[in-house]
Parts: sequence; C-alpha cells; structure tokens
Amino acid sequence: MGRKFENNKLKMAKTALAYAKKASYIGKKVVIAVKAGGDDPSINRQLAAVMSEANALNVPKDVVTKNIKRAMDTDTASYDEYVYEAYGHGGVGIIINCLSDNKNRAVEMVNTAVKKENCKVAASGSVAFNFERKGRLTINDELSEDDLIELAIEAGCEGDVELTAPDPDARGDGEEVKCVALTEPTELGMLQSALQAAEKPCSGMLVNVPLTTVECSEADAELNFQVIDRLEEIDDVASIEHNMAT
Repeated sequence: MGRKFENNKLKMAKTALAYAKKASYIGKKVVIAVKAGGDDPSINRQLAAVMSEANALNVPKDVVTKNIKRAMDTDTASYDEYVYEAYGHGGVGIIINCLSDNKNRAVEMVNTAVKKENCKVAASGSVAFNFERKGRLTINDELSEDDLIELAIEAGCEGDVELTAPDPDARGDGEEVKCVALTEPTELGMLQSALQAAEKPCSGMLVNVPLTTVECSEADAELNFQVIDRLEEIDDVASIEHNMAT
C-alpha cells in the first residue's frame, strides 16, 4: 500500500512536470513568434502555427493569451536556443536543448546539474556527431504511412518521411499522441503545415536521433535517469536526448 502510494505520487509529479514543460515551451514559442511578427495570428503565420501546436499539446488558451500580452511588453526579452552536451554514466551521450532568455543562467544551471550527478560536461560537437538531426512531429490522430507520404508529396517535401510509434518514456509523448512522423529538418515546417491543413493536430520540433545506442548496466542507467530528471527540473531546459539503449 505504502509503495503503491509512493509510486503513484511519483507518477503524478512526473505528469505535472511534463505538463509544466509543455506550457513553458509553448509560452516561450509564443513570445518568439510575437516578437518576430506581431500579435495577430491572421497575419503572423508563425504565431498561428504555435497556437495550433498549443491546441495539439492540450495547453490552455489562457497560456497563449498571457504570453501574447507578455511578448508585447517591450521589456520582455525574447528567447534563444542553446544546446549543451554531456557524457553520462557508462559512456552515454546526453544532449540538453535549452530555450532561454538568459544564456549565462542556462549554462550555469545545466553545468551544475550535470556535475552534481557526477557526469561530465562535453565540448560542443563531441556528443552530437553520434546523432542525426531530424524533424519530429507528434500527431494526435491515426495516420497510415501511405497517407503520410501523400501529404508530404503534396506539401513539396523531397526527403524521406517515416511513421513511427509514440515514445512516452524517452520523448515524453502524451496519451493523446497516436503516431509520430520523422522528416528532414528543412522540411519540418512544410509537413507540419500540411498536417494541420488536413486537420491532423500535431506538434513539431527538431530532434537528435542516435545513430547507435549504448548498452549500459542497470546501475548506470539509473544514474543517467537521475541526471535527466534533475535537468528536466530546470525551466530553461526544453528537452533532453540521449543514446542510452532502453
């Protein structure tokens, strides 16, 4: 009874953190879009796309509205993307993607979290070369591979597209996600627009897919998940990727 209660409490805490991350991520993307093109989604296509994403991620409209107002304040800074790399336990590579309005704060908090878990901060590119850059779309509707390919062709995509299953453990896909599409990084926006036009709610982002995975001991895996959990608690951290075999 006690253990079940603790497990349920932990699961609820992780679910709450995942939701908070989604809301924070959308809020930051709203600010970026508004700063770039204004607060009218009928004119600002970037903002319209973020609003569609918010809907797909079940982020409430008031989160979007609040951040549109915040972005219109000239004192509100925009956000930039930063990528940091680290070596975990057992030779596992970790990529930490940040979306922050303060680079110094982001790098300090990431480095502190990595070092506290006895992992090593890596030089830029030393981990990333083991990964392939892809566009990833989580889709809240059933879709066949043939339908995906047809949509991609109609959108003008020339690269490969692939339909895969949701990954709730490594990627944090929610229960609403029915399938996932992988595409070329340069064609992510094109495919996302085509899916949204076809009334397929989706959320897209650039990801790093490991070229090979690293087998590590159960003890090392547990330590790696600890550092990942610690990093996910940082608001500046948008997502974390690794090449650990799971």
